[in-house]
Amino acid sequence: MDGDVETVYENELWKNRLHGNVRASNTAKSREEAVKTGRHMAKARRSVHIVRSEAGEVERRDDYRTSRRGVPLPPEPA
Repeated sequence: MDGDVETVYENELWKNRLHGNVRASNTAKSREEAVKTGRHMAKARRSVHIVRSEAGEVERRDDYRTSRRGVPLPPEPA
């Protein structure tokens, strides 16, 4: 969904980008650094963080869309 944060591997770099955008928000040399930055971005935006493998498959999907009371919001309709 647009606005979700994706951590992807492209051109020998790990990148974080907002879903729907072509350009990366930031890059990192290590997967761990990119995942950590992507997680912080998703938490700040209250969105979903998707981590993809080097092959492009979804490895992890963490949902940070919660209400102010910490109660998860209902899933978005497909």
